[in-house]
Amino acid sequence: MKLLEYELERRGNGLIVTFPHLGLVPHATSTRQGGVSSGPYESLNLGLMSGDDLTLVEENRQIFSRMLGIPIVQNLNMTHGTVVAHVRSQQDMQKPHEADACISNHPEVSLSLTTADCVPIFFHDAQAGAVGLAHAGWRGTVNGIAARTVEAMVSQLGARPENIRVALGPAIAACCFEVGPEVAEEFHAYYGQQSWIESRGPKWHIDLHQANRIWLEQAGVKAEQIRSCPLCTCCRPDLFFSWRRENGQTGRLLSAIGLRTTD
Repeated sequence: MKLLEYELERRGNGLIVTFPHLGLVPHATSTRQGGVSSGPYESLNLGLMSGDDLTLVEENRQIFSRMLGIPIVQNLNMTHGTVVAHVRSQQDMQKPHEADACISNHPEVSLSLTTADCVPIFFHDAQAGAVGLAHAGWRGTVNGIAARTVEAMVSQLGARPENIRVALGPAIAACCFEVGPEVAEEFHAYYGQQSWIESRGPKWHIDLHQANRIWLEQAGVKAEQIRSCPLCTCCRPDLFFSWRRENGQTGRLLSAIGLRTTD
């Protein structure tokens, strides 16, 4: 029986996005349901830099941590670049790294990052005992953050590309990711002419999931081991926060993964 691409899974009062093919490692992207924040941050806002009351954000993070059974720590100060941080220990986990992806093979380390339209990308190599997590906005996408994460897992953790399973979490979809010609030109420069880089009048619409899939397959990940959640963060205010939809005044989703197996 083929595993589902993704699941919307109820945990307590919350709802999370999980990927069955990643196996028993605890992982998820949050939705906005099940928290204590209000107003534009209603309700499970997990962003420390969102403008929300930090007391409420910390309470929300504890709620999400209990949903997954792993600690939630701010691992990254993201720069929309392609640096991959190796989180080697619990102590190393406590400090934010200047990077847009992180990897680990330590059984007590959890990896996490926040998004509000960008693509969260999960990585798991069960044979190597290694996990990774990447943040792919359009700049990180076109510059290959997905492939850089695979390469770091291979060179630093002993992973093999053909064994890595990858999941692309909820993000802004092509229906709503509208950009100007200068951004489209950057995608054309790497990918060439593609059906998923589509001109609609003076604007262009780009499928970030498809763009990241290409990098992953070029890095050696098998196509059948890549899953995605196609739900658009911008289209679904009932489920997700969206920077584009709310012009920046919004909460943050959080994606996390760890090696501690769940029962």
